[in-house]
Amino acid sequence: MFTEIVGVGTRSGVHVYDLRRGTKLAQCTGVAVGGRQAFGMNDTWVVAANEKKAMCHVYMLNRGDASAKLTFPFPEEIACMHVLDGGRYIAAGARSGRILMWATASGRMLGAWDAHYGAVTALDSSDGVLVSGGEDAAAHVWVLSQALDRLARGDAAVTPLASITEHTMGITAVRVTQASVLAGRGRIYTASRDHTCKLWRVHGEHDGEHSAGCAELLATLLYPAVVNDIAVDAGETRVFAATAAGLYQTSLYTYTQARPGAAPELTARGGTGDVVVSEGHTEYVAAEADVAAVGLSLDGTLLVSAARGGAVRVWDTASRQCLRTISDKQLDSGATQVSVRLAPPQLGGPRTLASVGLTRPDSLAEAVVAPRIAAISFAPLQRLLRDGGATEAAASEAAVRTRLAATAAREEMARFDMRLNRETPYGATARGDERLLAALQPSDGSAKKQVADLLQQMERLQRHNARTRALNDALYQGAVSEWLSGHNA
Repeated sequence: MFTEIVGVGTRSGVHVYDLRRGTKLAQCTGVAVGGRQAFGMNDTWVVAANEKKAMCHVYMLNRGDASAKLTFPFPEEIACMHVLDGGRYIAAGARSGRILMWATASGRMLGAWDAHYGAVTALDSSDGVLVSGGEDAAAHVWVLSQALDRLARGDAAVTPLASITEHTMGITAVRVTQASVLAGRGRIYTASRDHTCKLWRVHGEHDGEHSAGCAELLATLLYPAVVNDIAVDAGETRVFAATAAGLYQTSLYTYTQARPGAAPELTARGGTGDVVVSEGHTEYVAAEADVAAVGLSLDGTLLVSAARGGAVRVWDTASRQCLRTISDKQLDSGATQVSVRLAPPQLGGPRTLASVGLTRPDSLAEAVVAPRIAAISFAPLQRLLRDGGATEAAASEAAVRTRLAATAAREEMARFDMRLNRETPYGATARGDERLLAALQPSDGSAKKQVADLLQQMERLQRHNARTRALNDALYQGAVSEWLSGHNA
């Protein structure tokens, strides 16, 4: 059975519970989470945008840790945020309509571009594609590699792969499936205040430099009230909608019988035959009247709903019965967001290091009942896009090229590089701990060859790094000497 946690965002902070038992595992206080997508989390940290001011709060995901470990200002007021690639990157939607992206380990701003005419209210991503929704009733599909590449070259004209403009009111939620959107297999779900949830498939061409496409409408699900949030199961067979009139479940496929006596066939709802699906929604009768957010377990058997009044309930999706209600006075301020994910080891999750194919020793697993995170890879996020400027970089490179061409330093650097290749020692320390690699490698010959190739690549990279550092030192000394000679003269 999965060990999953659910994070609930409220105006008193972010509170983390065990999904299947309802026990409280962690809390992050001191931040007012007012937006439907105002916090994000990975296995080690929780990041939240303060509703009252443009501040970012970062917490360690530990039992008992309630205060923020990092607090720093955002460049502007943030309406929503999204964690990408397991926490390596963060995308944020601003109230001004811009999208901003950072690398969390360094805090470097990777890019910022104008995306919507109103506030950005929803973000989701999959397979290198970012989908944004805004108050301007539009949703855009962005190819991240192309957008960041253009911004790095100083091109401010960032255009989306496709735009969705069929909604008549602001977008409240977007969902992207795990299948590749660029390959035409993935689907995009957009929810709006116009009482609808729409299903899309993107057709387009992307060659790395340019991309163009369009969004094809597959189905429109019409609900009796404003759709606040949506969740889609992994098999894309059901949509769960949190609306201002309650909680609903919609099946995307139905069984039809072509003729009497024939075997029933599974057909998709929507399409050209039935574009608007206004019937067939199954209501969770025991749910509150105004549900703000929903989240789904990884296997699709449990549904979490959060009402604006603060009630957080866990439902069985097969019977639509309420299994438990999470009781916590901290939720009385009103829940605004729900996030479900696998529990990390420090909160009772699996201790298997699946990313590297290793497991912790049994003795360590037994001794460390509740491990704690001692440090996180998260730096304060930059408020400005600091790339050095294309003009300054070009001028600096031109100055270096001119200086080397005017003197005999070019030949001298070449001789120095050749001498470095012969004289630089590369022993066991330079190659890394070979005993550790030998202990980790399997016994078959192919794996040994891979380890040997990796060692050779490591040695080449270390040699290249040593040459680059030596060249940098020589250039620095030459520049200082030239400056001193000119100053003394």
